[in-house]
Amino acid sequence: MNLEEFNIIIFITGIIIGCVVTLALKSYKARNNKQAYSSSSVITMKSLQQELDSKQVIIDNFFSDSNEHLMAVEKRLADLRNCLADNASQSSNVKIESSSIISNAQTPDTSPVTEPPRDYALKNDKQPGMLSENFGLDDRHTDLEPKRTI
Repeated sequence: MNLEEFNIIIFITGIIIGCVVTLALKSYKARNNKQAYSSSSVITMKSLQQELDSKQVIIDNFFSDSNEHLMAVEKRLADLRNCLADNASQSSNVKIESSSIISNAQTPDTSPVTEPPRDYALKNDKQPGMLSENFGLDDRHTDLEPKRTI
């Protein structure tokens, strides 16, 4: 065997070994990256629920703080109205009613009693209203189909 054939065989063998080593390194790196990526990017239901709960707490705090600030502003506005009404009555003989918001703010809030819907339909005295159970059902004795003549 001469030297040129030996160099060609070594050259081809080196290319094959280089390709095999390159593919092995790529697969090894891809496997390591996939494990690291999957472990860091997996979002569990528990973490989502915790994030949702924390955001809900932030939202609840925002609305409760906003409500407190609004109540304070309303109370200050009622104080201002009362002060203006008192000073106006002292400086002139015009009577201005003082605000009653302060007394409402200090008493506990009572929710209004729920009422059934009211019937505002136009009707005579003996006709049933639209909220009546038999409204529109008293025409049962009439035929639904028109009479046909030949």
